[in-house]
Amino acid sequence: MCDYSLESAARRDAAVGDQLKTARIGVHGTIGLVSHNDPSTAVCLMPGARLVVSGIPSGLRQQWGVGEVAIATFQKRDGRNAYQGPMGFYHDGVMFDGANGRVVLFQEFPLEIEVSVETIPGAVCDMPIEAPLEEVPREFALT
Repeated sequence: MCDYSLESAARRDAAVGDQLKTARIGVHGTIGLVSHNDPSTAVCLMPGARLVVSGIPSGLRQQWGVGEVAIATFQKRDGRNAYQGPMGFYHDGVMFDGANGRVVLFQEFPLEIEVSVETIPGAVCDMPIEAPLEEVPREFALT
């Protein structure tokens, strides 16, 4: 999903493996994600998408309780929990693994932070399985 402020901007859905970065998008200058190859198009995430965020500045690492590289899950705040900024309401952010459970909105991210899309809920992985799964015994005893 993309913040409502990005509805007038060109946008596309994220794909597993996308290498993205934070950038100002659209007429309101909302911070969102764009591809390195197409910085004029906002890239929208599904709630629950797993991300690798890298290049986090030291001051924000302390504030967010993460390292320079961190694993995060994309979250979309509902209307009553949205952050009201000077140009409207913001909904999109991430929750970092092992951090304090706080949703960090993309509006709090500096520009040029690297974001790699690792998984998207419901997306089918088309990578081949390299080794066959071993047969799992199906016998068990009730105690």
